[in-house]
Amino acid sequence: MNEEINIMGGGISGLACAIILRKNGYSVNVYEKKNYVGTRFNDDWQGIENWSEKIDVLKQIESYGIDLSFDYEPISELTIHYSGKIKTIKVKNGCYLVRRGGSKGCLDTCLLEQAEELGVNIHFASVPEKEVPIKVNATGPKNATAFVKGIKFKTNCESGYHMAFGSEIATGFYSYLLVKNGHGTIATVFNRKLAHCSDEFLQNTVEYFSGFLDKRELASGKKFGGYGHFEIKKNLYDDNGAMLIGEAGGFQDYFWGFGMRYAIQSANFAARSITRSESYNDLIKKHLIKKMEHSERNRFIFETLGPLAYPCAYYSLAVSKNPLKLLNMVYR
Repeated sequence: MNEEINIMGGGISGLACAIILRKNGYSVNVYEKKNYVGTRFNDDWQGIENWSEKIDVLKQIESYGIDLSFDYEPISELTIHYSGKIKTIKVKNGCYLVRRGGSKGCLDTCLLEQAEELGVNIHFASVPEKEVPIKVNATGPKNATAFVKGIKFKTNCESGYHMAFGSEIATGFYSYLLVKNGHGTIATVFNRKLAHCSDEFLQNTVEYFSGFLDKRELASGKKFGGYGHFEIKKNLYDDNGAMLIGEAGGFQDYFWGFGMRYAIQSANFAARSITRSESYNDLIKKHLIKKMEHSERNRFIFETLGPLAYPCAYYSLAVSKNPLKLLNMVYR
């Protein structure tokens, strides 16, 4: 097969799509305007959710022909917090932690290595000429719907995974503390309208989790910021007719903000559209839009509840005998 496919954007969705296409015999070019992959991130821990579908997300990724060569850690216990209340819930493989960035073992780096080993042509610090036909647009978010601010740090503290609700630490979303193998990430996720409160939210988050970390270790850590974009688009193609995947297509959870699973799924659907001549619109509407509509509904309910939202979220998870099943139900 001699057909050449050009992808704009070397994030995880663009690289995943390139890997799948290359394994199906296509010649693939990826154009990335940055000098390397993962430059938006800081080798910090992030989660790939494992509740929106019944199939395990790692098995799903493998079914696309992508190797699990990146570092990952399953979360089977999560300590949730609300207003001083604490509950550890059992969620076997409820989420997988991965590191994002350009270092060895990070998801971004490992996808790059797989793509290069397969013969994908990666053009760094490069924007394609106007005459180059782009088939897939994986350029990432153009706008910010939610922000994250945090600190990545080295620590001797005990490993643990914590999520906290509360308007004083993350209005509209949540804060988290992830510690594993001497590496820690503490962060707060909040609505873009409250970007001016980011320092306050982070400081309050640090104070809230002070019993689970050493502030002296945080002092030598590295602060980071980030953003995400979720949107149910009516048009899944850009102005030049390229399929929009990952955050370029707005594929991210409205409620919790998780997006890596959506990014890789949309990459697979774009590849299927090319390799099997299936309708990209139909694939997305069948497999992703319904989940996003449910997450948008959950976001609406959460915001409508106002001050009752946080205790409702906490107690719903705390009293459930099967929190993972509960989360799965709200996405169907």
